[in-house]
Amino acid sequence: MEKTIKERTIEFIKYKRISVKEFEIRCGMSNGYVSSMRKGFGADKLGNVLSAFPELNRDWLLYGEGEMLTSASPPIDVTVSPTGTPVYDVDSTMGTDSRPMEFLQEHIIGYVNMPNISKNAAIIRANGDSMTPVINDGNFIAVREITDFDDIFYGQIYLVVTAQNRMVKYVRKNKDDEKNYVILRSANKEYDDILMPKAKILKMFIVENILSLAVR
Repeated sequence: MEKTIKERTIEFIKYKRISVKEFEIRCGMSNGYVSSMRKGFGADKLGNVLSAFPELNRDWLLYGEGEMLTSASPPIDVTVSPTGTPVYDVDSTMGTDSRPMEFLQEHIIGYVNMPNISKNAAIIRANGDSMTPVINDGNFIAVREITDFDDIFYGQIYLVVTAQNRMVKYVRKNKDDEKNYVILRSANKEYDDILMPKAKILKMFIVENILSLAVR
């Protein structure tokens, strides 16, 4: 029997390794919207879903046609053997209040062996569309922590961690006050620059690689 839109939606949510509640929040839905859904999404809600998750194939979601994802690029397989660069069940946008930015052994879900990816890096999920088209929602990024602001390569992409947020952005110089502030810039032109006090930054990680992974 063919799956319903609701069943395919839940299948996609499981694939993304997020909760139904997080899916609803990111799509501007009320709590319990998915569980109470009968026929499908209204036009406005469908637009929200496809905007929040641009990699989701519309025809698959609505009609079960084609593949779940629209990306044509071949995925990189994640193995479970303890070699290579570890892949963590951690994402780049979840607030640190709900889950600390820690790379613990119990958070490892696999490993990647590829040239030019440091074994000392950590691979995590990138969520959201602020860095599209450079980094798409659902891509993985290999990051390495830096501990000194003097080591910042301005114009490069960093994962910036504050007490409230995790943000993947270009880090640019603030010419008006380079000592105390940096500018965080999105690749998506719909997002404004953020003037960030250096004192509010808890951790910074340089993004060394951008990956598309198939997790098994």
